Amino acid sequence: MNLVDEEQLRAAPSQKINKAFSESKDPKIAARELFAGLQGADLACVVFFCSTQYELAALSLELETLFGDTQVVGCTTAGEITPLGYQSGTITGFSLPNSRFSVKTCLIKELASFSVDQVKGKIGQLVDTVKECSIAPFESHSFAISLLDGLSIKQEEILQAIDSSLGEIPLVGGSAGDDLLFHDTHVYCRGEFYSNAAVIIIVNTPLPFKVMSDHHLIGQTEKLIITSADPLKRTVHELNAEPAALEYCRVTGLCREDLRSEKFALNPLAVQFGDQTFIRAIQKVNDDNSLTFFCAVDVGVVLTKMKSPGIAQHARVMLSEATKSIGEIQLVIAYDCIHRRMEVEADGSDDEVSKIYVQNNFIGFNSYGEQYKDKHINHTLSCVAIGYMAD
Repeated sequence: MNLVDEEQLRAAPSQKINKAFSESKDPKIAARELFAGLQGADLACVVFFCSTQYELAALSLELETLFGDTQVVGCTTAGEITPLGYQSGTITGFSLPNSRFSVKTCLIKELASFSVDQVKGKIGQLVDTVKECSIAPFESHSFAISLLDGLSIKQEEILQAIDSSLGEIPLVGGSAGDDLLFHDTHVYCRGEFYSNAAVIIIVNTPLPFKVMSDHHLIGQTEKLIITSADPLKRTVHELNAEPAALEYCRVTGLCREDLRSEKFALNPLAVQFGDQTFIRAIQKVNDDNSLTFFCAVDVGVVLTKMKSPGIAQHARVMLSEATKSIGEIQLVIAYDCIHRRMEVEADGSDDEVSKIYVQNNFIGFNSYGEQYKDKHINHTLSCVAIGYMAD
């Protein structure tokens, strides 16, 4: 194990986490502007998040040309979180210097037909590789990041396989988006964009960090029981033995013609496990009045209507807890559910939340679902906050 001592780390103050983004719609210019902000002499890894408005083949070619042998991973989004806060139609990212980070990545293709044993084998090899090149004690100074195809409908199964292979290493991540088109989402690895795939990144660092995931919603009294569903398609046909969309409208006070992404974001449902609630966000309403969800659903599951007290204060509390744990925040790698962004845009608090993200050095994206340990969840801010070396 090649451990780097603190004196050596402090001797390289120029080796810091860089953040950048580009508003250019030209994929070549956007890639060059991103590279200009993230380049460094010795980079352990570059991570980026981009809109599907880019011509992805051209963007991929330019990124590969610019970054060369540097590990570059990323995914498409439903909105970006940049050094200037919330953006859309842009590309943003960060780079990790190898003086403070040892990073290895793994690409898992063909999620529709993945083998649990094969995934466990790949993650096991990834863990062993990072252990060999760690610059800090592996078990206590490592975390994992997942970027998954947001339309694969395989997040739950693959997360369980991945998490069981990571042991005590915490996992956090997000499901790639496609600007609410719900057609094709992509992850990026080894110079190419892939659908039906996942990228797993293990990061080892002597810097302090805190992995977090939480939602801000409060449960109400109204309950909906799933009485007919197709779990494989995450589609609910009946709630309380009534057509799902119509019963959802009854409970929320909406009209059938109101049902679209923005209304689903403002009228969320949740399932309870023990003393915890997990949001089950609705993706779309279908012609037969069934509802398709972003996360796992099944017959017999009881859904609770939820209410929002507002996102801004909840975000401040999360970040205050992170600061108490790790000190000043250098970077927050953030997976922020697209329904949260729709909520703040609807209630007019998007500028306030965006400012909070800027002040705390967020880089991330609006996702079609978030990952935390072995769970695929919705309507959360799931993230890892990274601090500085202690004096």
